[in-house]
Amino acid sequence: MSLPKPNYAFKIPSVHDDLELDCRLYYPRRTEQNPGIFGRVFAIFAHPYATLGGCYDDPVVGLAGAVLLRQGCSLITFNFRGASGSAGKTSWTGKPELGDYVSVYGFALCYINAIYHQHEVPSTLPRCSDALLILGGYSYGSMIASHLPPRDQVVELFRAPSSDSAENEIKLRAEDLSRDARAYLEIHSSVPKTSLSVSRVRGNIADDASRNSHRAVAMGGYESEVASRRVSRESSRRSLDGERVRQSIDNVRRKISHHRVVSPQKSKSKPPGPVGDVPIVPRIAYILISPLLPPIAGFTTMFSRLHFTRRNRGSESQGSGTSSGVEFEELTNHPCICIYGCKDAFTSDRKLQRWTENLNSRPNSRFVAIRTDSGHFWHDSEGITRLQQGLADWLKTLVPASTGDEISHRHNHSGESTIEGIGGGG
Repeated sequence: MSLPKPNYAFKIPSVHDDLELDCRLYYPRRTEQNPGIFGRVFAIFAHPYATLGGCYDDPVVGLAGAVLLRQGCSLITFNFRGASGSAGKTSWTGKPELGDYVSVYGFALCYINAIYHQHEVPSTLPRCSDALLILGGYSYGSMIASHLPPRDQVVELFRAPSSDSAENEIKLRAEDLSRDARAYLEIHSSVPKTSLSVSRVRGNIADDASRNSHRAVAMGGYESEVASRRVSRESSRRSLDGERVRQSIDNVRRKISHHRVVSPQKSKSKPPGPVGDVPIVPRIAYILISPLLPPIAGFTTMFSRLHFTRRNRGSESQGSGTSSGVEFEELTNHPCICIYGCKDAFTSDRKLQRWTENLNSRPNSRFVAIRTDSGHFWHDSEGITRLQQGLADWLKTLVPASTGDEISHRHNHSGESTIEGIGGGG
């Protein structure tokens, strides 16, 4: 199973050293099976070791990504530096690649924030408190994902970036792409459930939007003159100029205004404006497929400690980590699924079992594991089926059972709204 053509192919600079990263963005289809996830869940999925041929076209990335899309998740994939002709070279320590993933992580946070901030009311989209971001990866990609800094550190990194920084360019790119995503999600979220069956009326607005959404758009270049001078743009060329992108988005918005169901109760609409200062922060979850553990993992990092450090920021330089310093704490504080095969050639079955059991047994752990009779590369049909089904079943636990399109909430003692099945912790 492979991924469809991306809706957008774009570049962002890495916060590690400004190197350009190739990224892809995929919109999900809304179906009768995924209304609870559609518009609420976003995912990043990283590929295996680039030196051994890993890239965002990897078959297992396609396998997992296709499940995420089918279940209603918006999907982002990217190439680590040096992968499949992308700029740069694979590092010996893994730290630049960790910075690459943090860059995409920050993009996703800014993207979600912009989708929920820039809107007219009333909105057909889910409430911002329902948003969830999944951080995933396969093999080397899962190793990098498991060492990402805590969410709040990444939020702070992108909260008020300087105008000439990579963080600011990433934020601007996210806000630009969010406008089209918002229009797409609005269209499909407003389609009645009765129109989601296989037999559909030809020419309706949702079908038209779906056709338009599969015209891949490549976006390169940067938003500010400072960044354009700062970053090498040899591999960054616009295939569609910004004015045409804006016109396309405006056309979709006009269609929404003609087809949206208006509430009898009148409400003044606010025009889209700049993204607010207070960020909308999604909950976090993790997907790890065939994770690399020592000693193999050590060979990809020269046995150095893998942690994120902001580079060339003077006194701002900080390493990632948690207040307790417990390794892999993020994987137990948030929902996490690990899917691996007992015939993995890179990490022994016994080591993987010990590792997963340790994480699962920690107090209040939200870590779960699925062990299959497969190898590292997932060539057998039975293993593929178990991976697909296990991942799909786990995704359904991340959102509550819904009545119609409404999400039921429960309230904790502090009065804050949390999603059933995810809970607090963020």
